[in-house]
Amino acid sequence: MKLVLVRHGETDWSRSGRHTSTTDLPLTAEGEAQAKNAADAMRKLLGEEFETARVFSSPRVRARKTAAIVFGGARDVTIDEDLREFEYGAYEGLTTAQIVKLDPGWELWSNGCPDGETADAVGQRCDRFLVTAGTGPATVVAFAHGHLLRILAARAVGLDASEGGIFALDTATISVVEDVKGKRIVRLWNLDPCLLSGTQ
Repeated sequence: MKLVLVRHGETDWSRSGRHTSTTDLPLTAEGEAQAKNAADAMRKLLGEEFETARVFSSPRVRARKTAAIVFGGARDVTIDEDLREFEYGAYEGLTTAQIVKLDPGWELWSNGCPDGETADAVGQRCDRFLVTAGTGPATVVAFAHGHLLRILAARAVGLDASEGGIFALDTATISVVEDVKGKRIVRLWNLDPCLLSGTQ
């Protein structure tokens, strides 16, 4: 399996560091530009696989729009509820600094969110998606969110969901988890599309 992970482009809340799960924000103009750069980079990265890859997206508009821009709107994109972002519950819309003022010592990966999810709960969703993605040679592309994709990568290589915290992930970046010689590895992580698309 080759699993290509694409975080959605910038939104107003991702730019300001506000936790965004169920709030269905559109991409900013910069986010749409990032997605266009990702489209160019994906064509170079995947080659012929760009035309044959199975494509999945979170149901949130920011992920769906990124997928539509990258694949030109001409490809079937399967919406998968398991790819929705970590549900932040009472902390939706708050920055980490604001949350820590309310709850000193809070840490997402170990504490989760009141009225929201834990990392383990999100990990269970990621495990279901990995079954959906399958184990064959086909390339699968998943458009989703920062915390969800970090947990998905961790689960894909056999780490606990809470270990997603070791991965950094910027907006509109491309990452690849792949089976190589019988072992699943992180082949590429947090690639800025500008490095392949030739833009700045």
